[in-house]
Amino acid sequence: MPRRERPAETTRSEHWLRFVVNERTQQLNSVVAEVFGWSRHDDVRWLSPIKDDDFAEYYDQEFLDRLGLSKLRVPLREFWPRGGPRWDRLAKTESGKVILIEAKAYIEEMVDFRSKASPASLEQIKRSLEKAKSACRAAVDAPWDAPFYTVCKPVGASLLPR
Repeated sequence: MPRRERPAETTRSEHWLRFVVNERTQQLNSVVAEVFGWSRHDDVRWLSPIKDDDFAEYYDQEFLDRLGLSKLRVPLREFWPRGGPRWDRLAKTESGKVILIEAKAYIEEMVDFRSKASPASLEQIKRSLEKAKSACRAAVDAPWDAPFYTVCKPVGASLLPR
């Protein structure tokens, strides 16, 4: 099953993301709403990693099912190779917005961009990224498969204990 239970004690980004999701939920939701310019009344419901669910992480079709996105126009198995995508955190707002988080704890994780995918899977990934880029009306030359292509505003530090 594409569900991976995680140990009770963890370190690095897994520890801190788990902490804010489970222990500082309201603060985290306020920061998320502020960063994205959402109404504070559009509450975020965190679906993973949740203490009552063994801090499990979900991937493949199970992550979509967890988000209530089971019925897609293009089935995930046709869009992306088996064994992925994998997300560290999943959430959904009351209005249906979806939040997917992949955290990196140290610089080597961010710059080691060598995929472990097979050549066939890598081709499928590249085709799917191009389709997604087009659907999002992103610039044709946007490097969606290169390191640091996503720019994120750092927001987590204010939620951690001092």
